[in-house]
Amino acid sequence: MEHKIWYDDQDDIAYIEFVGDYYRKDVEPVVQGVIDILDGKPIKQLIIKMSELYKVENRDTREASNKGLQSTGVTDVAFVGGSAANRMIARVLIKTGVIKINGDFFKDYQKAIEWLKSKRS
Repeated sequence: MEHKIWYDDQDDIAYIEFVGDYYRKDVEPVVQGVIDILDGKPIKQLIIKMSELYKVENRDTREASNKGLQSTGVTDVAFVGGSAANRMIARVLIKTGVIKINGDFFKDYQKAIEWLKSKRS
């Protein structure tokens, strides 16, 4: 798995950065990485950096990712960047309730961080 997963202690936000195409075989390691990195953290928010160069393999990969994301305990997710097609798919999944997590889309990290922080009680 090439994808990067890390936690920013300053802002209390987990990050995923896709650095290649996202295949079905990547789902479990990515989901487990998010679960591990958020273990014991009081705030469970996530920024997903979507590249315009890479794509998600297929519908099965998207569905498995959606189920996995819900199992992580993440309350809010901010998507940064990405192709129009990937943003459209993610937006449909959020708006139709397939992903039961509060989410939105941003052009840069700073706006995403501000939005996530505004969702904290």
